[in-house]
Amino acid sequence: MKLTIENEHLADAAQWAMRAVPARPPVPLLAGILITADKDTLTLAGFDYYVSCRAIEDADIDEPGKALVSGRLLTDIVRALPKQQVTITADDTDLVLTCGKARFTLPKLPLEEYPALPKLPAASGKVSGATLADLFTRVSVATGADSTLPVLTGVAITYSGDHLVLAATDRYRFNLAQAAWTPNPKTKAKEGSVLVPASTLRDAAKVMADAEQEATVAFTANGFAVSTGGRHITSGLLDGELPKYSNLFPTDFESVATASAAELIAAVKRASLVLGKGDPVFLEVAAEQITVRAGTHDTGTALDCADASLEGEPLTIAFNPQLLLETLQSIQAESERVQFNFTTSVKPATIHAPGRAENFRTLLMPIRTTETTPDSSD
Repeated sequence: MKLTIENEHLADAAQWAMRAVPARPPVPLLAGILITADKDTLTLAGFDYYVSCRAIEDADIDEPGKALVSGRLLTDIVRALPKQQVTITADDTDLVLTCGKARFTLPKLPLEEYPALPKLPAASGKVSGATLADLFTRVSVATGADSTLPVLTGVAITYSGDHLVLAATDRYRFNLAQAAWTPNPKTKAKEGSVLVPASTLRDAAKVMADAEQEATVAFTANGFAVSTGGRHITSGLLDGELPKYSNLFPTDFESVATASAAELIAAVKRASLVLGKGDPVFLEVAAEQITVRAGTHDTGTALDCADASLEGEPLTIAFNPQLLLETLQSIQAESERVQFNFTTSVKPATIHAPGRAENFRTLLMPIRTTETTPDSSD
């Protein structure tokens, strides 16, 4: 193998491939990055038997070939090199990187024992990369981290007609989003649903966030793939299904309040300073403002407020402050204002940008307290 490539491109490719290299590989070879030089392109890939990440860059290839080297060592080296051309050569035992006055020799790992990378499946459709990255990031916030409940660590993606629907829940909130897409007319499966690990989607979002081009999405019976701008990620699927969201989100509300997202975020952050672990934050929703209240006489109390409009009856409702903040910040990503739809103070509220409920919305569970729970004698 012999090739030349700009180090800036090489470093970016190595960093992407490392996303699929496990921190504690079950097999030593999985700590490697596979380097493939073919015609005018260089491909760097990482694989952990479940997720694969491939980065393809243009390069001047003098001699095609393949090599497997330590992913962490390669990534650290190219990150430290100056933004100049790098020459890569390989013989039977070593891979050599030369950049300016620097020269590094890396021992090659046994290539013949490295598992075959999964094939990139045919495209099921295309969607705006920036839009998909935004929704991947915002929806996946609601996934759980408990490995004993793997279903809750995934994002359900349903494809039907010209829309994708993304859903995630950790039992305390349910995030739901929708994006327009262009299905591949040659695809046999016109509709379906898959449950993808949230970690895969977060990685995909990072590479798509600044991409101006469309992203290609592929759904298969046992896998999922996203490709954009020379970056590809494939993943296995999680078993199971999320609850049917059509039965969870209420459609009739007693009160609808609208406020500035920034003002409310600031008020919740300030009021939360006096909270102990597990303490709720109260929203007192009235005609002209939402008052944020937190704390006790023992720990300290806080009051803050944000201007608001209200249609319906005033109410007081309590939320987990962190979940409320994450929800408000997700809404702020697309709108300056946030809309709350309430049924009662002890039932879940839906939260979204005014007039944009179909784009992104959250169903947030309240916390029952003596202040919000109706007296059984009433």
